[in-house]
Parts: sequence; C-alpha cells; structure tokens
Amino acid sequence: MRQLLISALLLSLLAGCASTPIGPHRIDVQQGNALDQENVARLKPGLNRSQVRFLLGTPLVVDPFRNDRWDYVYVYHKAGRLAEQKRLTLFFEGDILARIEGDLPSAGPAPEQKPVSTPLPAPQAQPRAPAAPVAPERSAPAAPTAPSPAQPAPEPVSQAPAAAAVASTPSTSIVPPLPSPRDVPPYPNKRPPAELALQAETDVAQIRPDVIPPFPEPATQPAFDAAVLAAVKAWSDAWARRDEAGYFAAYDAGFLPQGGGSRDEWEKRRRLLFGVARNVDLRIESPTVERVADGEALVTFNQHYRSDSYRDSVVKQLRLVERDGRWLITEERVLTILRGARP
Repeated sequence: MRQLLISALLLSLLAGCASTPIGPHRIDVQQGNALDQENVARLKPGLNRSQVRFLLGTPLVVDPFRNDRWDYVYVYHKAGRLAEQKRLTLFFEGDILARIEGDLPSAGPAPEQKPVSTPLPAPQAQPRAPAAPVAPERSAPAAPTAPSPAQPAPEPVSQAPAAAAVASTPSTSIVPPLPSPRDVPPYPNKRPPAELALQAETDVAQIRPDVIPPFPEPATQPAFDAAVLAAVKAWSDAWARRDEAGYFAAYDAGFLPQGGGSRDEWEKRRRLLFGVARNVDLRIESPTVERVADGEALVTFNQHYRSDSYRDSVVKQLRLVERDGRWLITEERVLTILRGARP
C-alpha cells in the first residue's frame, strides 16, 4: 500500500514538471550610450567637440584613422530579444560639428489648445417694482348649473399655466428702498496708481541653450612629439633607401624582436631581406605619439610597404627610449593587418 502511494506521488510530480516549461533565465542587457532625447534635441551644427561631449558623453566608437566622425550606439536586449536600438553619427570639420545623421527625435504633436473661458457679465440690479395694489375681495362663485342636453359642456380650464406664471413672477417687497446719503466725500484711495511700463521685446536670435562650461583640451607637447616623430622618420627613410647602417642605428642595444629570438639572428634576417628587396617604397600615415613615462614614448601608425617581390599594409607600434639625446627603438610590434588597403 505504501509503495502504491509513493508511486502515485512520483507520477503526479513528473506530470506537473512536464506541463510546466522550464528554460534559462535571460536578464535585460543595456549596451552603448544611453541617448537622452532632450540632449539629442539640443545638438546643432556649430558646437565644438567639448560641447558635444558634455551633452552626449564620450562616443562608443571612435575611428583612430578618421578623427572627424563620432558614433553613438545604444542597444537594449530584453529577455534575450532586441527591444530597442539607436544609432547617432556626428561629423566634424576640425573642432566644429558639421553634420548629424541617425535616430534624431521627431517633432511631437502640437500642444492642445485649451478653450478660453470668457467671464460672464455681472448681473445688473433690477429696479424694484412698486407695491402691488390690494385686490378687492371676490364673491364666492356661483354653483355651476348643469348643462342642458342641447348645449355642450365647457372644457375644463387647466391651472398649470397660471401656477407657472405665478411662480415665475419675481417676489416684490412693499418696503421702499432707503435713500442714498448726499454730500458724502468719495472713498480716498491711498494706493498710488500703477505705473505703465512697456515690456522690452525679446530678441529670438540672442536666445541660447544652457550655458555649457568650456572643456580644456589636453595639453600638447609639440617639442616632445616633434623629436620622437623625427626619429621615426629617419628610421623609415633609411629603410626606404636600403641604408643598412642608418636602419640598424635606429635600434637600441637592448632591442628584442617580436616573437622571440636574439638580436643577432634578427639582424641577419633583416640583412638578407635588404639584399633581396629592390625598389622599396615605404609610407607612414597617421602617426600618434603617447608619452608612457619620462624618457619613453609609444608611436602608433599605419605602415604601407611595397617592393618588387612583397607588399603589405599593417598597423605598427614602436616603443622608443631616449639615450643621450637620441630616441632609439626598443620594441617593434605589428598590431593588425589592414585589409583592403592598397600599399
């Protein structure tokens, strides 16, 4: 008997689990820039980068090879499904916003106009009617006589109109109104009369949005950047001229090649490549200098290399240190390959 009860309970539990779907719980995920519609509506051409950053924040996507474009992207997934997606692209000419593309806020419906209520005129005082004369007493009506068979009976007169007329008649007072006093001075008004002043017209062209504090741009170091970029240019020019002495002089004694190995083995491979390559064309584009520490810098740029037997386009990064007034390369790395670029 006990086994039968246990079996029935297990069957009921299994049936309940089978009827109830069980799946993984998916949380709501928000990614990107939460674009405030009020701040987006304030965007207009003519603002500088600091003002745009104050309204929308730092853009989610910034192309390092195209500084005139900022992309703001917002994606909202609710329970694993895409519920909302917004994208806003800003184009700059120098430091000034020139063009806006993407999901801009649409103009809302026209505001509902409330009906203007006109005040009713104040009721005018009606003159009191004179006292009505006392009506003479009426004699009791005679008893109605029965109509003759030849004469038709008169129709009964309705008393409702008379009652309505009596009810609509305003009540009058038999007391006459009091006479108004004479030779009474007017009430003195001690308040000075209000001065009439015309309101100045508002110049619509002078209306500006909320005051946005200026954001100072990061301080640049032209002398530091110029010295580092000059060392990189001397290194690339020596490579393009196939000047082995100038090329290897640009590297520090503690230079370690990418991927491991010793400097001597790396130098042998490079000398073999110098002997094979002919008509070397080397171009460096969009270099950026970052000061890592005192006497140390990182330079990132696009490198386009072409020779008779080989060509490529890569994003390269050089780490340089200052030795006795010279900037020498201590590390050379290829970050990525530029697809579709024509060296």
